[in-house]
Order: sequence, then structure tokens, then C-alpha cells
Amino acid sequence: MDTQRVFYGNVLNQVSQTETFLNQDQINLSSQENSLIGVDPATAATNLDQATIANQAVLDAAGRILSLPNLLSFLK
Repeated sequence: MDTQRVFYGNVLNQVSQTETFLNQDQINLSSQENSLIGVDPATAATNLDQATIANQAVLDAAGRILSLPNLLSFLK
């Protein structure tokens, strides 16, 4: 009888630990979902515009630098 009580006690403990893990996992997934989906559309659009402008500025600057004369162009 005692071995059965220990066995079922262990099984109940494992079920309880699994339930705790799944509850914590659900909380983590909900938090991740909110960070991905819960973005304000106006803020996201503004951030996208700023990133696009910054990217274009970097590309323009790189184009200007690459078009400058360099030592090899003087040696020709």
C-alpha cells in the first residue's frame, strides 16, 4: 500500500510540475505575441520611415565616397 502511495504521489508531483511548466510557457508565449502583434501601427510606420531615410542616406554617402577620385585614378 505504501509503495502505491509513493508511486501515485510521484505521478501527481510530475503532473503538477508539467502543469506549472505549461502555464509559464503560456505566459511567455503571450508576452512574445504582445511584443510582436501589439505594436502601435503609427509608431511602426514612423519607425519604418525613419529607417528607410537613414538607409537611403547611408547609400547616398557610400555612393559619393565611391565616386571620389582615389590614388589609382591618378596613377592611370
